[in-house]
Amino acid sequence: MSQDFESIERDVEAAVDGDPASVAERVRTITLGALSHGKLDTDALKQVTDAVLKGAQQGIERPDRERTEAIREAVRGLDEALATAAQATLLAVKEAVGRGSEYSRQDIRGTLDQLGAMESNFLRTLSDAGRGATGLARATLHELAEHARNSGTAVGGRVANAGADLARAVADLTREQVQSSAQTLRNEAGLLAALASGMLRGIADRLHPAGSDNGKGGPRDPQA
Repeated sequence: MSQDFESIERDVEAAVDGDPASVAERVRTITLGALSHGKLDTDALKQVTDAVLKGAQQGIERPDRERTEAIREAVRGLDEALATAAQATLLAVKEAVGRGSEYSRQDIRGTLDQLGAMESNFLRTLSDAGRGATGLARATLHELAEHARNSGTAVGGRVANAGADLARAVADLTREQVQSSAQTLRNEAGLLAALASGMLRGIADRLHPAGSDNGKGGPRDPQA
């Protein structure tokens, strides 16, 4: 993934410094756009999440209540974007399981492991951002991380809803391939991450069709 992370930071900073009512949706749109390029893998998720949180911190330098609410909305938008990325990964795993002879077992299982770790990685990155921040940003990010650990996240909920079924499907696929000595046709690392990224682009396009006002309209349910 070739990304201009400073540009992501600037875009998020501008979003947080703008209309508080549109912060979450704008951050969600920025995050989805960034994740839709290249491969949707663990490194990409971490790098984009880091950039979004840095931009959010830079946008609340003024210590007032409105800015505090802005960073809360920014983190909410980030969480929702990661939930959408999780949905794309779920769809990619389902596709790969359905075409099991074309993808390596290791790639499918590795992607499933990545999916299961998405919430914990998000919480870790949020906590790290809080420790590295100062003043209002530090206090707000620390509070948000604690609340997310205690109450759960959108990305965690999305993964939990389908994770068990996918794990069983992958286990069944593994047994079938071992029993039949199936040879995978596509075993290069990253193919499934690329498939997930393509599915995320499709979801993002449905959420924010061309010509929309930077996603300021209400989001549609990606499962609709």
